[in-house]
Amino acid sequence: MAIVNIDELKVGNKVCYVPDHGKPKNGIIKEIPEHTKLAVRVVYNCNGEWHRYQEYTSAMTSLRDLEIGWKY
Repeated sequence: MAIVNIDELKVGNKVCYVPDHGKPKNGIIKEIPEHTKLAVRVVYNCNGEWHRYQEYTSAMTSLRDLEIGWKY
């Protein structure tokens, strides 16, 4: 899997976390931090209220573990 280019991402993009091992998870980018070009903050759990993703906790996620778009 190729690393996602951070310059192609924006807040609100749908992404899929695909780790080397473990279960893939769909999410939405909540923040693109200025202090790193290797990770973004992604909301994975929002009780199905994806339109309110900005109100939920995000997780810093490495770009190497992300794919653009929802997969599952």
